[in-house]
Amino acid sequence: MSEIAQEEIERFKFFKGFVGAFRLTHFLPVITVTTIGFFIAILTIKGSSSFSQLFQNISSGAIPIASLIFFGLTIFFQEAFCGVQNDYIDRETDHLYQKSKAITDGWVSETFTFWFGITCFILFTTFSFVVGIWSLTGYWGVLFIQGANLVGIFYNLYAKHRPISILPYMLGFPLIPVYTWITFGGFEFKQLWMIPVLIFVSLPAHIANELPDLNLDIQHENRNFSVFLGKKISTILYWMGILLIEIIITIVYFIYNLNIWVFLVTISVSMLLAIVTFILLWKREWETDLLIFNLVTMCIGIEVLGFFIMLGV
Repeated sequence: MSEIAQEEIERFKFFKGFVGAFRLTHFLPVITVTTIGFFIAILTIKGSSSFSQLFQNISSGAIPIASLIFFGLTIFFQEAFCGVQNDYIDRETDHLYQKSKAITDGWVSETFTFWFGITCFILFTTFSFVVGIWSLTGYWGVLFIQGANLVGIFYNLYAKHRPISILPYMLGFPLIPVYTWITFGGFEFKQLWMIPVLIFVSLPAHIANELPDLNLDIQHENRNFSVFLGKKISTILYWMGILLIEIIITIVYFIYNLNIWVFLVTISVSMLLAIVTFILLWKREWETDLLIFNLVTMCIGIEVLGFFIMLGV
């Protein structure tokens, strides 16, 4: 083999490993959660001032941009760790289910996955200590993020294949604003509406993730939340979650007389995406697959981000 050909093979292996690492992290859900956390941080730091004043404070150095960057990196790699650990623990089940994952497709090895997970853990822990430099509660946030991470580990190691599989989601999502508030300061009363919104997010986020494997879970006696409820009730329930978020957005808009344009864009775009997703689900004879899950993730991401922006404008 020529030297040039060998170099091309090595480049391909590097590219394959790089893409495989992104696949291990479950990048779309992870970047969605990270973006949500980042927006809450912006709103918390902003307080009652305008966005223009906030950006002036950041550009002038009055608010260290590094605090926001390391905060975002902490959330990203904590979520990435849970995703990588999930794929590593479920590698045999994924082979059995013939799922297209980074390990089963041969993009990364089991050894790489293990050490990549360890790396993500070390990174988010290290970044959380860096965030502690600016945190109003000092390094107590390090313990908080480790506690939040235990919720994800509890899901991966125990709850995932049991009827309580939704509980870590319902507990974990509301911890995002809490971590932000203990890091950057308190909250306005209206921002407490973030908590029920993020609890309802757990319904479509979790159930739409479980349903694509429903038949295989039944076959292999993995009695998770969706298996426990059944396909019909589970499908209705996650669509109720999407609808309940829309209702809360509307209620909060009218209670606090918030920005009408952000409200209209959030409702119209998220509902349009929800309608398209619902039609595709109907075309697929109510079978929730990976495409439907990704569209649902985008829909609730738009709902949540739009809601947070509406609270801050």
